[in-house]
Amino acid sequence: MNLRRIGLCVPLLVTLPAVACTQAEDSASNTPSWTATTDTVADTVIVRTVSGQVWDSDKTLVSEVGIGVLEGQDEYQFGQVLAIAVDDEGRMYAFDSHVPVLRVYAPDGTWLRDIGREGEGPGEYKQPDSGLAVMPDGRIAIRDPGNGRILLFAPEGTYDDYYRIAGSFSTGNPLVADTAGVLVTYIITNLGAPVMEWKRGMARYHSDGTVDTLQSPDLGFETPVVSGQREGNSSSNYVPYSPKQETAFSRFGYYIVGISDDYAFDLLRPEGVLRVVRASERVPVDPAEAAIEREQLTERFKRQFPGWKWNGPPIPDVKPAYHGLFPAEDGRVWVRVPAPSERYLDPQEQRAEEERLERPMNPFREPTLFDVFEPTGEYLGRVSTPVGFSLYPRPVFRGETVWAIVRDEYDIQRLHRFRLENRLEPEVQ
Repeated sequence: MNLRRIGLCVPLLVTLPAVACTQAEDSASNTPSWTATTDTVADTVIVRTVSGQVWDSDKTLVSEVGIGVLEGQDEYQFGQVLAIAVDDEGRMYAFDSHVPVLRVYAPDGTWLRDIGREGEGPGEYKQPDSGLAVMPDGRIAIRDPGNGRILLFAPEGTYDDYYRIAGSFSTGNPLVADTAGVLVTYIITNLGAPVMEWKRGMARYHSDGTVDTLQSPDLGFETPVVSGQREGNSSSNYVPYSPKQETAFSRFGYYIVGISDDYAFDLLRPEGVLRVVRASERVPVDPAEAAIEREQLTERFKRQFPGWKWNGPPIPDVKPAYHGLFPAEDGRVWVRVPAPSERYLDPQEQRAEEERLERPMNPFREPTLFDVFEPTGEYLGRVSTPVGFSLYPRPVFRGETVWAIVRDEYDIQRLHRFRLENRLEPEVQ
């Protein structure tokens, strides 16, 4: 086995067993320089962070542009944004299902135009979901399961072409335009099978009109679930805070996958697998939050299956090593990591909300934090986000810039462009 040490200062090729290398702290900050060991096993390169990080400080997101108003011009009011995308010039695209319309905004947030309209004819959409992407040639693709197709529009907004897809299958997963101009969309490869037996994959639409499919990698991990069944109707639900297989698809044409019971994930690159590993301290699950999560899930199943009782494993005492993998447009990987949940409703406010909604209300929320890695495995550091930062629709990550939807205290959606800035104090690791 060939082993290699990696450091910010001097990478060193060694033939000794992998050990942590020690470096002095960066002279400009109190953050230790990043050190790691790299092992090669068959076609897999394993980059294991030992200590420190590349950035001289953890980062936070600071808004540069915000789009969205409570009252005002229609073009700046959002009802329910299902998908966002950004082109190479920084123009922002947002599909609002309440209108429905695909809106285009300049980098400074000025509304430019609407693309397409509701309908069933050429260039019209019926019920788009979260699939929205900008192709390398500047065309805009929007997935419309209502009409069973992916629509393509020229950069100036005129209708261009379409791809046929399986109709009516709507998904919250993104539409990916890879660097070769291939559109990649999530599918169920055995759609006629019972829901609990579905197998996931990807359909790839090539510019020459050919279509092929990829089966999603299966790591053989059984996700802890609770389930119900009655008269041919079946349903299952992930047990909150349990580990599971996390899978994402990079615009560079490969899967990123891992099982979140350990802080490790694989980039399944054509030239060989890169495994990224980092130690982490597990975050406890607040017992009060676990109780309300169980109560909410139980009530949901009882509405569908009267007399239903919890039939899965208990909610864990600790959160998984990570919550999700988010491929960035520059090849980086943003990993959502757990944080202690915070109570944002006091007991009186909680009761009032439960009476209003007529169901149990979770008074806790978990801050959204990310660890950021280069596509070669270097750990850059941690990024904190503002309250209300939304993972749905999927944010766009590109270099030092992030575009995302944020919900304010009135639950109003706003589309923001953020830049990364140093935190005044490093995030506790």
